[in-house]
Amino acid sequence: MLFCPKCGTRNRTTYNFCYRCGTKIKYSIEDISTINKEITEFKINEFLALKLEKGKTVIYVKDKKFIQCKYLLIEIPKDKLEDFENIASIDDVSDKLDHSLERDINFIHLKPEIEFWGHCSNLQAWSENSYDTCLLHSNLAFPLLKKLTDVGDPTARRVFKDEIAERFISGNRNVAQYLIRENYLTYFNREETELLMEIYFEQIEKKFKRNYSLILDVLEIEALLNIVKVNLIHSQTFLTHPLNPVDIINKDTHKGFSHEKNKIVALGLNRCGLKLLPSSIGNFEHLQEFYLTENRLKALPKSIGNLKNLKKLDLSDNHLTKLPSEIGNLLNLKEMILNHNVIQFLPESISILKNLEILSMWGNQLRILPKRINQMDSLKILGLSFNQLEEFPDLKSGFQNLEILDLSNNKIKTIPEDIHNLKSIRTLWLNNNPLNSIPESLFDLQFLTDLYIINTPLTLRKDKEIENICLHLEERGVNIWK
Repeated sequence: MLFCPKCGTRNRTTYNFCYRCGTKIKYSIEDISTINKEITEFKINEFLALKLEKGKTVIYVKDKKFIQCKYLLIEIPKDKLEDFENIASIDDVSDKLDHSLERDINFIHLKPEIEFWGHCSNLQAWSENSYDTCLLHSNLAFPLLKKLTDVGDPTARRVFKDEIAERFISGNRNVAQYLIRENYLTYFNREETELLMEIYFEQIEKKFKRNYSLILDVLEIEALLNIVKVNLIHSQTFLTHPLNPVDIINKDTHKGFSHEKNKIVALGLNRCGLKLLPSSIGNFEHLQEFYLTENRLKALPKSIGNLKNLKKLDLSDNHLTKLPSEIGNLLNLKEMILNHNVIQFLPESISILKNLEILSMWGNQLRILPKRINQMDSLKILGLSFNQLEEFPDLKSGFQNLEILDLSNNKIKTIPEDIHNLKSIRTLWLNNNPLNSIPESLFDLQFLTDLYIINTPLTLRKDKEIENICLHLEERGVNIWK
C-alpha cells in the first residue's frame, strides 16, 4: 500500500495519484515532503500497531511495545530499478544494495514523520498480504510473525510455519542462516523437517550440478551430494554454506575440495557435524587426502577400501569405535590420524599398510595391538598415548624405520629386552606408565636422543641399577626426562 503524503490516505500500490485528494504518490523517497496531517499512531489490525515516539517508530503487539524500527534501510535508486524487477523478497534486494547506512548511525535520511509513514506502509502491506515475509526483511518479519502467533493472531498462527518453510527453501542463504541461528526450524516435527530437507536438498543438488557438471566426474558429484544428503537433517553447515572448491585442503578446511582433470584429489569436511558417510565415498578413486576431523562419525563404510590412491586420512575427534578390515586395502596410505576416538581394537589388516609412515591414535581405548603391527616396515611415527595398553608392541622383528614411539599414559609395566630391535628409534615416550624397570638393552639404541619417563615408579624410588643405566645413557648424550 502507498500512503498519500498530503492527507495520509492509504492507496493501492498500482495507483499513481491519491484517489481522495489527487496528490501524486509514486515517487522516490527523496521527493517525499512532510505530511501535513500529523499522525503519531497507526493501527494495522487488532494485534499490530505503530507509534511515533520521540521521533522514533515503535511497533506494538497487542498494545505492548515490541521493537523500535531503526530506519528504512533500502532505497532503490531510480537508475537501477530494472536490476530489481525479478527480485523475490526484501532480503534479496538488501543483498544487492549498498549497506553503508547500517554502518553510519548518524546518517539521517528522512524526517521522522516520513519514516514513520514508510514503516506504516510496509507493515500494512505485510498484514494485507497474510504476513508474507518476502515483504519485510527477515530479521524483522520472523520475530514479529512469531510474536503475533504467540499472542493469538489467527492469521499469523496459520501462516507461521508455512512462511518459515517457504523462505527457508527460497534459496537465499542469508535467510536460511538466520532461521537456523534463531532456532525457527525447531517448530517443525520430524516428518515436516524431513520433507523440508528433501526439498532443500533438491535445490542444493540442482545448483551444484549446474556449477560443476562440466569440471567434475559424474560419480564423484554423486558421492559429494550423497554426503550432503545423508547429513543434511543434523548438519547446519550444509544448510548455510555451499560445498565449493578451495585452494588449500587440510585439517583446518571447514568444507571444500580440490580437483585435477575433473577428479577430486583432496576433500576436507572438518567440523561439519557429520554422522554418516555413504558407501558412495568409494567413488573417490583418485582421492589422495581426506580430512574428516571434529565430526560425529561412529563408523566407516567398507567402501573406504576403494580409495586406492589415498595417501593421508585424518579422522581425529570423532566417535569411531572400530575400523573396517577394508582399511587394509589403502596400500598407498602414508599417514593415518585417528586421535581422540573410542577405538578399542585395530583390524589385523592394518599391518598390510606397507607404505604407512605415520599412525597416530592418541586418546582412544586400545587394549591390545594387532599381532603383526611390527611388520609395517615404513612406519616412522607411532603415537599411542592415552590408551589402555598393558604391553609393548611385539618387537621381535620389524619396525626397522620407526623413529618416534609414544606409549605415554598407558598401563605398561615392563620394557621388553628386545627393545634393541628398534634400530632407528630416536624418541621414546613412556611417561605416566607403571614401569618397574628398564633394560640394559637400551644401550643398543644407537640413535636414541630422548627418553621420557616422567611420573613413573622409576623416578619415584631410588634404584642403583636403574640409576646406573640412566647415567650411562646420559653419558652417551641421551636426554632423559624424568
